[in-house]
Amino acid sequence: MFSLVLWSKLIRFRRFVFNRDLMPSDMPICQETICHSVLGKLGVLNTQFWTSYCFDPYVNCGFNCVYCHTAAQKYDGSKEFLAPIYARTNAPKVLKRELSKFKRKGTLRLSLNTDPYQPAEKKFKITRQLLEVLKDNEWPFAIGTKSDLVLRDLDLIVQASQKAWSCIGITITTLDEKLAKLLEPDAPSPKRRLEAVRRLSNEGITVGVWLIPLMPYVNDTDQNMANVIKAATENGAKFVLTGMLDMRGSYRFKRFLAEHYKQIAPRYEFLYKGKPTAPSCGNMEESYLYDRYSKFISLCQKYKVPNYIPHFYSRKQALLFYIHNFSHFEGTPIFELTQPLNFLFPSKEILQAVQIRYGKRKLGKSALKVLGAFPK
Repeated sequence: MFSLVLWSKLIRFRRFVFNRDLMPSDMPICQETICHSVLGKLGVLNTQFWTSYCFDPYVNCGFNCVYCHTAAQKYDGSKEFLAPIYARTNAPKVLKRELSKFKRKGTLRLSLNTDPYQPAEKKFKITRQLLEVLKDNEWPFAIGTKSDLVLRDLDLIVQASQKAWSCIGITITTLDEKLAKLLEPDAPSPKRRLEAVRRLSNEGITVGVWLIPLMPYVNDTDQNMANVIKAATENGAKFVLTGMLDMRGSYRFKRFLAEHYKQIAPRYEFLYKGKPTAPSCGNMEESYLYDRYSKFISLCQKYKVPNYIPHFYSRKQALLFYIHNFSHFEGTPIFELTQPLNFLFPSKEILQAVQIRYGKRKLGKSALKVLGAFPK
């Protein structure tokens, strides 16, 4: 058995090495692979990935976003090539087997490092097959994507959401088409993503916008944030989430700054301090971080966003932010007192359990609103 697994890996590696140079420069190789688990122990309980389980149907991503530290674009010094994308084709069968053994339900998030609706999904349809399994088992799920390909599965999402709690997050970093093309070269336009938000919302789906990442001096301006937040509410978004740029694996983003924002590149050395492998918000200059997050909340309140929250990488950072801004926002002091519940143990686990079991009931919705719970 071990020899067969090793042999299959050697074959995939050989195909990658010998076929890489024959592929077009703008098209990554896409290969099939397998996974051993979907509902693994990886669960990230924080504001961005507030789920029990996280799974990527694909390894690497074809959207080539300049800010992504897991993008398909890989570098070796000055040499650049497209890394292969691996499709985990056996994932639906694995998930079906695992769900038959699990008694306690926990939300499965489709997407952690890569987009479940990237171009490869058009061919392999792994995400759709996973949704079918989740629907049949009445299992709660959350999806994060920047693709309007999600609308292909609108019928399935509607059916699944009627049986279990669900949530869709659409990433929109800017409405500026030119800037979006620089930041996310192969992703659908912001206009198409907003249309996806509108159509999902019209079907009664809990859908919102991820204004993430916020890149200092690039898309974190007051005007850009206001444009995205206003457009999100106009198209029926039920929530807006934001978070600062993660500078891990930042070679490509630094090159982007050098080419298009040369004048602000030195400021990043000041804003992002500490070890280069540390998370962005963990080592970012806090006065700048708090200022942008404070503005984000103020704009969400101005445009009447139903639910909103900035993403923090640590409990301490979140608590300090709300203490620092106590009595600053609308709804004070209840707002500042309830928001930290999304970060503290065991309150965040309790909120998640209420969301899954009673989120569709009137009393459950009211309790979650009073407690300041944020959708996943």
